Amino acid sequence: MKKQIKNNILSFFVSCAIMGTNSVSYAQNTINTTQNTATQIQNDAAFEEWKAEFRTHALSEGVDKSFLDKMLPKMALLPHVIESDKKQPEFRLTFWDYTDKVFSQKRLKDGRQMMKEYADLLNKAEQKYNVPAKYITAFWGLETAYGTYKGNVDTLNALTTLAYDKRRRTFFTKELVAFLKIMHQEKLTDVKGSWAGAFGHFQFMPTTFAAYAVDGDGDGKRDIVNSLPDAVESAANYLSKIGWNDAVKWGREVKITQALNWDDIYDNPIKPIREWKKQGVHPANGMQWPSSFEFVQARLVLPMGIEGPIFLAYHNYDVVMKWNRSNLYALAVGLLSDALIMGNYHIYTPRKNMPFSYEQAKEIQELLTQKGYYTGTADGILGRGSRKAIRAYQKDNNLPQDGYATEKLLNKIRGI
Repeated sequence: MKKQIKNNILSFFVSCAIMGTNSVSYAQNTINTTQNTATQIQNDAAFEEWKAEFRTHALSEGVDKSFLDKMLPKMALLPHVIESDKKQPEFRLTFWDYTDKVFSQKRLKDGRQMMKEYADLLNKAEQKYNVPAKYITAFWGLETAYGTYKGNVDTLNALTTLAYDKRRRTFFTKELVAFLKIMHQEKLTDVKGSWAGAFGHFQFMPTTFAAYAVDGDGDGKRDIVNSLPDAVESAANYLSKIGWNDAVKWGREVKITQALNWDDIYDNPIKPIREWKKQGVHPANGMQWPSSFEFVQARLVLPMGIEGPIFLAYHNYDVVMKWNRSNLYALAVGLLSDALIMGNYHIYTPRKNMPFSYEQAKEIQELLTQKGYYTGTADGILGRGSRKAIRAYQKDNNLPQDGYATEKLLNKIRGI
């Protein structure tokens, strides 16, 4: 194929040279078109080869043969899915950015309306799985705005695209296999969801569905897309199975009234509230800790470092983190669940947004590398390794060791 295309291009050039220079631009356009066609043919061949390999793997994992062979021709690549997966925001999302986005009056109003309209359904799930209705509703609101937007990307093809892409092939191959089994077992068709392959009212990934989805309406199948009883009970069952404890809440905002022992915080992050109380950690609203909270285990969460809002997070906060490993998401679930009952939410810490760009994040990683604190890749993603390096620098320079990157800290490292 490559040799044939090369010969055709050569012949075309010769013809254009004989015809004159006016035909050169036309020739170049034709060459580009031919090369693009060749690339597309090669890509199509690679995709078909991958499909053949995937078929063997899927059959070994127990996907029904006749169903798989019916679905394989329908599996297609969605280029915009890869673009979404690779997209890097210019600025990282701060706590204030996130809460501004989440706590619209419409989301609060709609959430309270959903709790009234579906009170029987939510209360049934609460009694059955010991997960309060306000938390189920908060997840529902954050994931799909109470079912009003479940995504518009074909789930089968989104997962196909991500499984074909080499960057996270193992993870998404497992999800794709699980989704094919779900489609066959539950007789689901034309499922739409997020570009990342999550679907339904609560945006379950296929492996989560396989492990925790239940038949809430008793019709003999699990359908978290079209059946709200299935979706609500599946969410409650998931939270229950991953450790929800109805005896405690999620956490609360606090204020710190004395210098923290940062080494102790990182060496012993979880301790009873009575110990936090001794270290000067108190409710942000000025009230005293209830005596019933003395032995509740908690850890500090500083989503914007020491200069932003500070929270003590209880056991259920970490359960939320198993659902979505984002501190901002977990805080939003807790705050929204409270707001749905109280009518609104309030953060006592004065607002001080501190935007920090992707380029600034790369620079701070590079500078910390030069100073011997950071050994990872300067990719602009401030993960665990970056935060550890920042804390080490802060400790050596007698700064609060919150591990949070700010423009002020960047300027200090720059020597400004």
